[in-house]
Amino acid sequence: MNKLFRTLFIFLILLTTRQVAAQPQVSVNEPTDKVPYGVNLSGTTPSADSALDNLYAIADYQAYAPMQQSADLNHLMLQAEYAQQELSQLLSAISVNAEVDMLLPLTKSYDRALQKVDNKFNGDARLITDIARGSIVANNVENLMASYQMLHENSEIVQIKNRFANPKASGYRDLNVLIKLPQSQMIVEVQLHLQTIAAIKSGQDHQDYQQIQNIENRANLEHRALSELEMQRITQIRQQSHKQYHKAWLVYKREAVTASFQQAA
Repeated sequence: MNKLFRTLFIFLILLTTRQVAAQPQVSVNEPTDKVPYGVNLSGTTPSADSALDNLYAIADYQAYAPMQQSADLNHLMLQAEYAQQELSQLLSAISVNAEVDMLLPLTKSYDRALQKVDNKFNGDARLITDIARGSIVANNVENLMASYQMLHENSEIVQIKNRFANPKASGYRDLNVLIKLPQSQMIVEVQLHLQTIAAIKSGQDHQDYQQIQNIENRANLEHRALSELEMQRITQIRQQSHKQYHKAWLVYKREAVTASFQQAA
């Protein structure tokens, strides 16, 4: 009996030691309240955690209310041209080092920016944060997390929406991040995608959205409520969309889990 207790006691000590060793280490050069998630990405990635674990651990976060330094939309449009160049350099470096694709559209047009400021922000141009924006498209969770780490190390994270941990009702997932660029000091939007999910969004999901819009617009033009058949069709379209996103995400999850086992072996 004493031998059994002694063995159990040693096992508990080893288990406790392993758990302590697995805790992420905090950089002494960076205050802990600057890290907007539950894992340390300030220079080292904990080997005990898989990329999938680290992705799930990124919490929705807001350092402060995202607000540009100017309320003059004309000034913001001019500033956005320089910010987009700065963002291009940052995302290009991430693309090479993390082996991901970079998408950098043109800055939002003045008319679209003005429409958004008027309709969504009650005329306050300081609140628009996507005049300059870009995307990263990764082939796997590991490269997506490497991209996010580099983004964190080279800019100020202002806001995070982790739709991998909390997907949209449609099943769509991405990592939506607002950052403040160090040189232009402009807040810009960066979306981190997984390739197959991004392809569904721009392809079949866009078509599904148009189908739903057509059904709803027809009912509005006829000044009537949706019929039971129309509601069933919309539900069917949404279920199909969710199924596609879920299927794509399961593939990435399995790949990430397999990679984690292989690294641990």
